[in-house]
Amino acid sequence: MLIIAQTLSDVVAQHDRVVGFFGHPPQEVLRQAVERHGADLLDLDIDYGAPSARVVPQAYCHIIRHCVDNALALGPRLACLVAATGKEKCDAGRFAAWVIRDLLDIEVIFTENSGLVSPNPPLLSQARGPLNKRVTRIMQSIVNPLSAEEIKAATAAHVEPTHGFWGTPPHPIELLELFPETTRIFGWTRCVEQGRPDDLELEMTVDEELPIVFFSQGFCPKAALAAHLAEKHRGMHVDTHDALGAATQAKIEAFIRLSGSGGTL
Repeated sequence: MLIIAQTLSDVVAQHDRVVGFFGHPPQEVLRQAVERHGADLLDLDIDYGAPSARVVPQAYCHIIRHCVDNALALGPRLACLVAATGKEKCDAGRFAAWVIRDLLDIEVIFTENSGLVSPNPPLLSQARGPLNKRVTRIMQSIVNPLSAEEIKAATAAHVEPTHGFWGTPPHPIELLELFPETTRIFGWTRCVEQGRPDDLELEMTVDEELPIVFFSQGFCPKAALAAHLAEKHRGMHVDTHDALGAATQAKIEAFIRLSGSGGTL
């Protein structure tokens, strides 16, 4: 079962031990780890407000900092770490897994996920609804696939898009609240929904006629892809690090407003 929590204190209060993971490990590996350790799964990519362990440099991807800070804050409660360390994650994720193993002396399972033979349809990526909630549910689907009711609802909510969001789930996640409900999801997040986390061709595929914000986390190598695609498709490249600055927010809001009305920046 996937643990849904707002803070690390909530996790600690309700669970003696957890199996942590980050990225998109194969579901079978996650299932085996849960059975072996008898503990629920916790996504370490998420910001639970863990204190900084000051292990990862400040000038580093914030998502990877979450992974390390969460793991070290859990300490002995972290029974095992299942880490996506292949092309579906990044070198920084692979390095983080080694750091965590070295500091906590726990079982770390290094995984690679080449994806499903037959990809899932991008239902939530193409549905109407708050972007924040859709992205969050896509990431939860790594452990908890959509139910039959959710599949039916997402299929019925299919909508012609007005804008696009390309990239990984951002920190801060509140950035997604700037987008309209008719925003289509592209990039690695859509790859996760389709069960193809290391499919670079799928990750680079977008609707060329759509105004798209290409997002990259600060200090992430995917900035090269985001900037290239933004230039190629006349979109907008943005990145964030510690916070969503007023200038970045205004830039996104202006792009959405003007592109939605047929204007140009």
